[in-house]
Formats: sequence, structure tokens, C-alpha cells
Amino acid sequence: RDCLLSRGLGDVYKRQIVFWQNCLSPHQLPYIVHLMDDKRVDEVVVVTEESISDERKKMGWELGCYPQIEKCSIIISPNNDKIRALFNMREADSWHLFSGIHGFPFIFHCFKISLVYNIKRGIVTECPYTYAFGSNNGKPLWLHSIRFFLQDYKYAKYIDKVFAMGNRATKYFKSVYSKWNVYPFMYCTQPKEKNNLIANQTATTKFLFVGSLSYRKSPKIISSSLVSCIKNNSKFDCHVTYVGDGNRRIDLENYIIKNNLKSYVTLTGFQPQTEIPTWMSKNDILILPSIHDGWGAVVNEALQTGMYVICSNTCGAADLLKDERIGKVFHVNNEQQLSEIMQWCHDNIDTIRHDRFFRQQWADKHISGRVLAKYMINCLIENK
Repeated sequence: RDCLLSRGLGDVYKRQIVFWQNCLSPHQLPYIVHLMDDKRVDEVVVVTEESISDERKKMGWELGCYPQIEKCSIIISPNNDKIRALFNMREADSWHLFSGIHGFPFIFHCFKISLVYNIKRGIVTECPYTYAFGSNNGKPLWLHSIRFFLQDYKYAKYIDKVFAMGNRATKYFKSVYSKWNVYPFMYCTQPKEKNNLIANQTATTKFLFVGSLSYRKSPKIISSSLVSCIKNNSKFDCHVTYVGDGNRRIDLENYIIKNNLKSYVTLTGFQPQTEIPTWMSKNDILILPSIHDGWGAVVNEALQTGMYVICSNTCGAADLLKDERIGKVFHVNNEQQLSEIMQWCHDNIDTIRHDRFFRQQWADKHISGRVLAKYMINCLIENK
């Protein structure tokens, strides 16, 4: 009956999409708000435990960072009665998309409640966390596979679709349960006004790091690679700006002083999220050298402003850098390879700057929220 009520005579069959998340995600809302632009969707609901996490607040995120959020129904910290009501509503024509299964207690709690309802389920998730925070050795994927069979395999039959962040995650989820329909997916970011993005015009090649100064993000390798560049080329004219803060800042500051890099490097600390596009507009090349990043949405932000991008092969967003005009990928922790790419950027800076508008256009056509929303809907309605 609910299904029939959602149709009008001659109308396209409408669907409801409900997201179950730990908080309002700045890297998912940019496509979620565009789902309603498609005539095949008539309602989008986002259910979260909290609006913005404390970690995001420290990084400068505010609710005002989410334009067009009024298109969605936002439900924060619902009780069990409300959770059940959401599953009971429009069972026949709804998709319920969970941010993983066991990743967050609130989501797992809601997922378990959902199992008694005849609904269509999917998960939106990164590759398992193969990096143990603060140490060199993470859990390899084969160990995660064992954990999946012991802990989550019993839930697999209740899940129809998996939106996996990046090729590595896609391969993993296809391997653990062959009956799933697994789709390569990505995080995305909200593009900023292009007329505010004035590219760097100085002779100096400007590199930028945006993120936490933590072991996982591996920020020091940029400075150590810079040392190699300077040793190999006395005329190496560049500057590195670090936007962010974290427990590795003191170590990084000591390294900068010890290697006489103070004239080459600036540490700004955390900046409001609204200021990040300005920092990107003043710099040429973003470097994301993470030891582990499920995706690395800062890469999307950089490409949307036309920046060139260098990132490690352990970032999901490395999948975007297949065209040399867009960026380059280096093997994680390979200082020599990173320094060679930095030198290449320095030698080709005129071409990199010339292609800035090309990268903006490419990002709009391939990784915008509007494009990703249509792709998700197509995946949800296909009969496979």
C-alpha cells in the first residue's frame, strides 16, 4: 500500500533513501543533498547519533558548512521507538544505507533492529582499517577477513549493496561475500566559488599539506623529501605550508629547525574549514602522504580548486590520479620517490599552473556531489 501511495498516475516510481551514520558527514552530505534532484527519489532522511563530532569541531567544521541540507530530513539521536518507526515506514520502496556494520555502536544497534523488517539494505564503507594507530604494523586484510567470517558473516545475507571507498575496498568486499553487489564509491566535498580561487602567481613552487599532524598522516616525509630536493638542486625554489595540528607537531618543528628549513616551511596550525579553499587557492600542489587513509577527501577539495595532487598509494583517493595532468602517486614512505615527484613538479610548474582550470572542470564532471548522487541512484535501482 505504501508503495502504491508513492506513485501518481503516469509518474515515475519514487523511492526513499535513509542514511544511518554516526554524525553528519562533511564528505557524504555533498552528494546526499543532490539525491532529491533526481525524479526517482522523493525523500532523503539522514539519521545520526550526533550532528558534528568533537573531532570535526576541532578541525573547524560547522553545520553551516553544509549547503542545501534543508533538502533532507535530519534526525539526531532517535530513541528505539523512532528507529523502529523509520524502518516500518515505506518498507517496500525504501533503501536503508548504513555506514558499515560494526564500525560504530549506534549504527550497529540500528542495523540489528532493522533485521526484523523487510527492507532493502546497503552499506557505505571504507576498506577495513589496516593501520594500528601510533604504530608501524596494522592488521593485514587477511586478518580482517577472518574477523568478518567470525563476527559479521551472519549479517551478510541481510545486505544487498555495498558502496566501497576505492578499488582496494571494492576488491576486499567482493572477496568476503560473493553475493553482494559491490560498487566502487568515493567521498566527495562541496565545491567553493570559483571566482574566489586565484592561483599562485609567484615564481616559487608552493606545496600544501592539509590534515592532522599525526603519525598516520606522515607529514614529516614532505620535509625530509624537501631536504633531498634542496641537496640535489641548489636552485630549488619552493615553499611548503602545513595547515593542521596534532601530536607530531613538535617533532616536525624540531626537524625543520635541525635541517635549516625555516625559510622553506610554514606551520599554520588548525584553520577554520571555511578558510581551506583560500589556502588551496594560494598554493599549487597538495601532498597527502598518509600511511593509511580510507579515502582522503582533501584530495577532492584540492582538485575542485584546480590544485595538482600528490598522494601515497595507501590513500583511497589515489584512484583519482590516473592522469598525469591531475596528479601523481608515490609508494607510501618512499622518500626518494616523493622527492623526485616534488622535483618534477618544480620543473613543470608552468604546465601545472596552466592546467589548473582543466582540473576544476574534470572534478566537476567526475567527482562532484551531483554526479555521485546520480551514480548511487543508478546502482540502487539496477536489477542485479
